[in-house]
Amino acid sequence: MGGSAPRRDHQLPVETTSFVDRRGELTQGRELLARARLVTLTGPGGVGKTRLAARVAARVQRAFPDGVRFVHLSGLHDPALVPLAAADALGLHDHSAQPPLDALVEQVQDRRLLLVVDNCEHLAGACARLAAALLHGTEGVRVLATSRHRLGLTEEHLLEVRPLPVPDPDGDLSAAEGYPALTLFADRAAAVLPGFRLTPDNRASVARLCSRLDGLPLAIELAAVRMRVLDVDQLLDRLDDRYRFLTTGSPAALPRHQTLRAAVAWSHDLCTAPEQLVWARLSVLAGSFDLETAEAVCADDTGEPGPGRRRSPAPAEALPPGGACTGGVPGGARPDVASGGARFDDGPGERTLPMQALAGTVTLPQLGGGSRNVALPVPAPAGGPVPLPVMRPESLITPSPGSGPGGALTRPPCARGPEGVPLPPPLPEPAGPATPSPAAGAAGTWPARPGPALRADDVLDAVAGLVDKSVLCREPGPGGVRYRMLDTLRQYGLEQLHRTAGEEGAVRRRQRDWTLRWVGECERAWFGPGQPETVARLRADRDNLRAALDFSLSTPGEALAGLRLAGTLWFYWHACGAPREGLYWLDRALAANPEPTPERARGLWVAGLLAAATQDFPRGRRDARDALALARVLGDTAEAAHAEYVIGVLRLFGDDLPGALRHFETTVARGPVPGQHLSVVGLDQVELACTLGFLGEADRAVEVCERALGLCERHGEQWVRSYVLRILALAHTVRRDWAPAERHAREALRLKLAVHDVIGIALTLDLLASIATERGAHRHAAVLLGGADRVWADIDAARWGARTLNSARRDSEERACRALGRDAFEQAHRRGGSLGLAELVGHALQEPARPHPGESPAPHDDTPVRLTPRETEVARLVAEGLANQQIADRLVIARRTAEGHVERILSKLGFSNRSQIAAWVTAQR
Repeated sequence: MGGSAPRRDHQLPVETTSFVDRRGELTQGRELLARARLVTLTGPGGVGKTRLAARVAARVQRAFPDGVRFVHLSGLHDPALVPLAAADALGLHDHSAQPPLDALVEQVQDRRLLLVVDNCEHLAGACARLAAALLHGTEGVRVLATSRHRLGLTEEHLLEVRPLPVPDPDGDLSAAEGYPALTLFADRAAAVLPGFRLTPDNRASVARLCSRLDGLPLAIELAAVRMRVLDVDQLLDRLDDRYRFLTTGSPAALPRHQTLRAAVAWSHDLCTAPEQLVWARLSVLAGSFDLETAEAVCADDTGEPGPGRRRSPAPAEALPPGGACTGGVPGGARPDVASGGARFDDGPGERTLPMQALAGTVTLPQLGGGSRNVALPVPAPAGGPVPLPVMRPESLITPSPGSGPGGALTRPPCARGPEGVPLPPPLPEPAGPATPSPAAGAAGTWPARPGPALRADDVLDAVAGLVDKSVLCREPGPGGVRYRMLDTLRQYGLEQLHRTAGEEGAVRRRQRDWTLRWVGECERAWFGPGQPETVARLRADRDNLRAALDFSLSTPGEALAGLRLAGTLWFYWHACGAPREGLYWLDRALAANPEPTPERARGLWVAGLLAAATQDFPRGRRDARDALALARVLGDTAEAAHAEYVIGVLRLFGDDLPGALRHFETTVARGPVPGQHLSVVGLDQVELACTLGFLGEADRAVEVCERALGLCERHGEQWVRSYVLRILALAHTVRRDWAPAERHAREALRLKLAVHDVIGIALTLDLLASIATERGAHRHAAVLLGGADRVWADIDAARWGARTLNSARRDSEERACRALGRDAFEQAHRRGGSLGLAELVGHALQEPARPHPGESPAPHDDTPVRLTPRETEVARLVAEGLANQQIADRLVIARRTAEGHVERILSKLGFSNRSQIAAWVTAQR
């Protein structure tokens, strides 16, 4: 409960600590969900709403054949993103031009599922609209929400989550173990003090402590952690001191809020100074994070890393993108003011300071080793800050022949520090002392924080201490250990950050600059090995990406950095199936940056590509053409080449095959241009091969694919390679070479699963089903079609209305039905539809599409069936001849629940009637 919130993903969260009994609330929650479609758990912060919601959902999940999904909103602050977060939690990949909420409702209208929407209070209006749309637009979707306040819908049923009951400390405590508050304290105390348990000697003190904490689970957990160094009576004495201090505060605070605040403040007081500072600075991170991010956001220095630790990137001011002093600025203009400048008043004018100016200095490496401190105030040039340079991924920039030794790009000379780190140009001395503007601080803030700078090694120690004190939760994640701060503790940390003038802006800017640097590294490495790991890390960091984008686009003077970040993320928006969110951020960023800059050129072609992916072809063409025109004006050949790719894709999507052929023949023949991302170079070849395949020129398509495969294999790339392999498989189907077609399609499917390309998986499953049909493996084809239909249901059940896709699918079904019979086809089709994505791909990869002339009609003859224990029990009762009502009576469950079990058994086994279940049970014996 409270401080031990479960790990976050979109399935039922995994509990990392024991759950203290809330039998009454669990029963109430189940009963409410049985008769109401919207149930909201309400209560104060720290009372355990999230944990209880997870438990209730786990208890009722068998009643929802299409699953239970969690939408975590604590790291989200923009109401417009709520429908997208819900769609992501549901695994939907809508690429239509509909409003997001309408598209979501349409895709789930025939499903029976439970959507748990957690932490609604700060987005109550958007959550109410989401719930109302689902209630009115579907029949089988139910919503379980958690919020400090009701959503306000007439259909809403409320369940108040109260603090845990506590016995009278002065009463009879012989049955103290029966009180959940005392049990929770004892359980958490035993975790830090092995052997601790409730005894007649300590029961009264524990009861008094829990009573003083009002039975709030989070407050009890924070107190129990201190048992490592204090006994119960000392805890109680120190807590009383904190309460006495708190009575001098606001008398308007609600008692329970006052109690929780006292417990949190007390935990804060017991932290060391570096731990308190790290707590405050980490509070700007909206989601989970790794140690490297914590160090980048919290540390004041950019010095040498400790042994065994990776060097953190230098700040944007010290190391311009791509490692160059002047890279990407038209005409070689020097970017005196880089991204992340804070606005300061200086007399009648205004000037921009890099983020380190808030601390007064930045540490830079010296040529001979060591470091030096440099004062950083920089007067802004006339006309405002210089536009940010466009990132040029060094490892992926195509060299210009003859431009340097070995064809390497020629860069303006600049000084080099240790290990080749470029030093920035000399900075002019400040014209005068900088005075923070009124916007930099707020009423009640303190002067700039005194004291020594926080080093990266200090951050590591502080993070370890905060984990020990249960301020941070440690959880596994992509790339290793990640950390997360509970919402209540994060809000307290933000309050502490607000108390120092300019501190929050400086830390948020540091987080944004780190995000820019890290995302730039991901883009530079994208056309190479490690793509699945990059995808997983980006998805884990979504809330922090959103925080960086929102800060940039809502803070004066930061908008260009926001456009740069949104544009650099093009590969994530496009390759990882997030075109709608990408367009949302690009719309905001482009509107805030109308000036003709390289960042705008990139933002326009990325927006055009994402608009094409969402079938808004007119907008896609408009944005791509504007990008091309701007890139040519700026003399930016790389962004011009990227825009040309989008224009060609739109011709292909628009069925202008002759025009697409001319376009891609020209771009492929021209070859890469300096600065062009190799992913786009490879995609040019993919689209050319695709066009040739559609025009029936299979031999030429194979030739183009072979060249593209060579490019991908040289770099260890997987995402573009998966598209090349799929097109290669299509070309072999045109030539009716079924064996190589199947081989290439299966390899494409494996790669698409690795990078979670759901649309690519759906397309490739359709292709494999067609190949299986041609090879006479009709049962296998039916299973693949069932799986493909299920995947397409999360994208667009109509397959975008594409004639080619739908006619191929219809042909496979008709031929399989003729060969198998309708009943057998339906059985196999249901079996494919019951498989999860990984299971489905595994089935396709492990079962070659060979003819099976002697196929037995019994399904699952090659793959073992895994029924749950309850499903196995129901299957045995079916075999005994019991009807659904009799099964319900025997198991003491609702008839509808029994019906759901039987339906899922039929689906998993690929059967159509109960007698087949009975035969299967007999065979298992």
